[in-house]
Amino acid sequence: MRATPESTSTAATDKAQRYDRQLRLWQETGQQALETARVSVFGSSALAAESLKNLILPGIGEFVVIDDATVGEQDVLTNFFVAPADLGKPRAEAIVEQLTELNPDVRGSAVVKSAESALETDILESATLVIACGLPAHTVQRISRLCWERNIALVVADTAGFAARLRTAIPEHAVVESHEELAPDLRIQAPFPGLAEHSDSIDLDTLDHVDLAHVPYVVLVLKALRSWATANGREVRRDTAITYAEKRKIKEEILCMAPNMDEENFREAHDKVNGDVIPYQIPAEVRRILSDPAAQNITAKSEKFWIMAHALRAYMASPYADGQLPLSGTIPDMKADTKSYIALQRVYKQKADADKAEYARHVRESLASLDLPPDFISQGEIDAYCKDARRLRLLRFTPLHDELESGPKDASALVSAGALDQYVAFRASDVFFAKHKRHPGVADSSTQGDGNDVVNNDTAELVAIANELLVQWSIESEVAEDVVRELARSGHAELHNIASLAGGIVSQEAIKLVTHQYVPANNGCIIDGASARIIFVAV
Repeated sequence: MRATPESTSTAATDKAQRYDRQLRLWQETGQQALETARVSVFGSSALAAESLKNLILPGIGEFVVIDDATVGEQDVLTNFFVAPADLGKPRAEAIVEQLTELNPDVRGSAVVKSAESALETDILESATLVIACGLPAHTVQRISRLCWERNIALVVADTAGFAARLRTAIPEHAVVESHEELAPDLRIQAPFPGLAEHSDSIDLDTLDHVDLAHVPYVVLVLKALRSWATANGREVRRDTAITYAEKRKIKEEILCMAPNMDEENFREAHDKVNGDVIPYQIPAEVRRILSDPAAQNITAKSEKFWIMAHALRAYMASPYADGQLPLSGTIPDMKADTKSYIALQRVYKQKADADKAEYARHVRESLASLDLPPDFISQGEIDAYCKDARRLRLLRFTPLHDELESGPKDASALVSAGALDQYVAFRASDVFFAKHKRHPGVADSSTQGDGNDVVNNDTAELVAIANELLVQWSIESEVAEDVVRELARSGHAELHNIASLAGGIVSQEAIKLVTHQYVPANNGCIIDGASARIIFVAV
């Protein structure tokens, strides 16, 4: 049966209503990226289930859970996505059955295999993102290496009692729509021709009291700046540094223009001088991207991000742009009537549209030079890149497998962030598990004494391992024994509240990575539930 236009429209409307809140955050492009993503999750613990829950509800396309564990009594107590009736069943199948009920649009499946066995297959071939929860370090190393080679985003997470750790890794992650809040690009200090003409067309002396009260502050500041520059014989260019004392003089010009200081638009103009009368600057992160060799030397195999960065370099080098980025065309709210505001908004939009058309021409030329079709980069992608040119971000992560082999790249960052003790305690626990094939604090046939004896003995060994690691990392410090003891006392057990919190952060970072919107943390996170701290730190 073929879908009718009416049924298709109804389905689209239902989806828009269902995802209304999140569409406000990442728009249709972000939602489309989510709905076409495939997430592979190694592990089926409470942490894995909570992470997936927060991806399924917003509509991730497909997920697969890989684990050979069976549901035990502890799972029933800590994992909301298994039930007593599931005892003895494959845990991956149990949580998939419950999770898929959350959103009928999402497809889920289970692979009842160990992570090591699954990695012998093509389990990663179509993955957009990989999440690994509660796995041994040697397995994480293998997953990390495979994901790194395939340029697949990886999020690794683990919990132990009141503590948790997260780590993100991908060779390179580019963000166009970072949603970073920046001061509006109004070009007041060096107005483009259309803005200067619009300002000149408004004669304040001929306006009545009502119309004068509705002149946008941008126009008032432009006029005051020009009046001050003329009176003082100053030529104001886009790179001219205007001192605070000089800005006070410009503010005085605004006061002189105002019929009285009860007019809100004049007060607004007076208050905006310090922030808006500034030299034109390209954000440091954007300069770094444009100077990157990947932007300078593109090939047919270059990512779209770099082809567009190359085109942006050419655009800025052209006489048209004269070293400036495309104008976004967005202006802030201001005290003005609708007619005056729309007129000013139209001026900025016309300039933004012209910049967009010129930039698109450079993109097509870049594609042609690579023998790529003109539609290889869509107009929508060009529009987004142009609109958010000031907000471009690029992250390069460090390989997790290298960190697990040789230690953190920047241990001093852990010290500065106050996360060293928790980090090294987890790393010592990895070494302990590799040696004993059990987590610290967990009794088995090889341990002696009661539970307290096991915790005390394991704590002593963990402290020794942790301090040895600190020596290897050239850190002149000793681990805090109480942190290590708490980890051993937990027996690496999951607490649902910590799993839920960590799962929320995992899914938050996963959505950033999948949608290429907002800036993900680079690259680690420590959760210290005992002291109510969440620490993001580059490891």
